Amino acid sequence: MTRFPAIPAVILAISALTGCQVLQQPAQTTDSQKTPQTETESSKPEQTTGEAKGNKPSKPPRPDTISVKQQLVQTPARFEGKLVLGFAEKGTLTEYGLEMDAKIDTGAGRSSIDARNIRNFERDGKKWVRFDLPRTSKGKVTLELPVKDTILIKRPGEESQSRPIVNMNVKVGDITQNLDISLNDRTRFEFPLLVGRDFLKDMAIADVGKKYIATNKVLDTVTRKIPADENLSIKEQIDKPVDIGGLQVLGEVEQVHVKGFKNTFKARIDTGAKTSSIGATEIKYFKKGNENWVRFKIIHGDESQMFERKVHREIEIKRHGGLENQDRVTVFIPISLGKIAKDVEFTLTDRQGYEYPILIGERFLSNTALVDVAQQYIAELKK
Repeated sequence: MTRFPAIPAVILAISALTGCQVLQQPAQTTDSQKTPQTETESSKPEQTTGEAKGNKPSKPPRPDTISVKQQLVQTPARFEGKLVLGFAEKGTLTEYGLEMDAKIDTGAGRSSIDARNIRNFERDGKKWVRFDLPRTSKGKVTLELPVKDTILIKRPGEESQSRPIVNMNVKVGDITQNLDISLNDRTRFEFPLLVGRDFLKDMAIADVGKKYIATNKVLDTVTRKIPADENLSIKEQIDKPVDIGGLQVLGEVEQVHVKGFKNTFKARIDTGAKTSSIGATEIKYFKKGNENWVRFKIIHGDESQMFERKVHREIEIKRHGGLENQDRVTVFIPISLGKIAKDVEFTLTDRQGYEYPILIGERFLSNTALVDVAQQYIAELKK
């Protein structure tokens, strides 16, 4: 076969003469030769996966700690099922919605209330009484009630005093008692309501080292930093129960040992009395140097003893039943009561007209003992 090596050259020449284009291998495109579509796509900013799906931007990281407010709340205490009451509490006459400041008085057998302008009258042939209560949460209030009874208040060396008795419902803390209350002018006394053993017995005990402890009370509001844990449960209230730890329990009457005497003395445990008192006779004052001293005798059964003591101070004693206040001196005498042994401040007075030769008052009891009027002579058993 004859070869035609010149054919390609002939074809090129014909193409040049006729204007036809020759098919060639495509060359690689440079950056400057990119199409507009390619440039548009490459100019868009990069998108995150979340944005590409239409989701919102992610939240900032949670802090390590957060601030919370909490209330520190005092809660009432109970001892052997009985509510612990302080020296003073809020008392409510539930039938009338009247609140009054009340003193817890283990020395008083019956509760009493500050009543003024007491007027007796008859209604439907029965005895009634009209009286004013001047110190209540609603100011002065006048009440009319049937007379339940009349009692005579014995006053040593003085004429007895008659008082009308009315029936009322009294609430302290979560305890409500139906009481026969005596009406008495308590102008000279700080508390218009006196809560006695008739309310306390079997229901409550007294801690005279504290006040207003029978109900919940906000003590403080604190702000704290805590871990920012979503699963952490935050209490808005922190309970703080009233602390009665370490206090000896005394009954309404106890045996007291007085140094120098073989036999014990019966003593009334009286939260209503500020200072303890002891029966003394032949009281004589004298000077020892520049100091005031007193000589006195204590008689107990067939025992007696003379004492000489430095006068600690002079005090005015407020007495119930319309009796005038009395000035007395106080001295220190060593005694023991259950596990408690110390020098105790006593007022000196002739107590021959009283059932108990010794009265143990608030100064001795405060932060030292609880008083349970449902019991007697228990201090010796609980040493």
